[in-house]
Amino acid sequence: FLCQPTMAMPDWFRHMPADVLAPGALHFYDAATAFRVGATDRQMRNALTQQLLGIKVNLRRKRLSPEVVHSLAKSLRALEGLKELEVDVSFTCIGEHGACQLAQGIGALRRLQSLELLLAGAGLGHSGCERFAKELTSLRGLTRLKLDLSVNEIGDAGLRELSKSLRSAFLLKALVLDLNRNRISDPGVACLAQVVLELPALTEFEVALFDNRVGEDGAR
Repeated sequence: FLCQPTMAMPDWFRHMPADVLAPGALHFYDAATAFRVGATDRQMRNALTQQLLGIKVNLRRKRLSPEVVHSLAKSLRALEGLKELEVDVSFTCIGEHGACQLAQGIGALRRLQSLELLLAGAGLGHSGCERFAKELTSLRGLTRLKLDLSVNEIGDAGLRELSKSLRSAFLLKALVLDLNRNRISDPGVACLAQVVLELPALTEFEVALFDNRVGEDGAR
């Protein structure tokens, strides 16, 4: 179907499910989807990029090739009007490079207010977490952030960089971090705690630190 520029976009379309982003459907502007988003349908493409407000991508435990990750990042980057985004690429082993590509795409969404990014077991490592965190510093309009970085061995070095990236989130009201099984110790936790206390708008904070190296000092 065609979307006329003069017509108001219905709510169901603004919050369209993201099955169109599944492997085999990327890049979705070229795919034969239920919405018939084609490279020649400029009206539909403009409607998606400018008026789509929320999207959810669930690729948990899928085998994602570098090409698919690149296409996903490119597709997300184009959705410039997006305000709510949920992405689950847990246990996909996309690695440091894939996670950074994804973060670059998400980091371009300057209107984003709510982000849920699940990267458990993605193979980040501490260097990958450092690069990943730097890409997210541009998201200054976030009011809600949920990150699952469990089982990535980010260590204290990765947590320090992640904490630094949060300093620019002045509007952040709710923060949820899953940091289980990451070889984190007291210094890393102390850095996170210091940054969290400095966030002026934060009212809700939750962190999971199961199976790390946190002692009594870090627990305080």
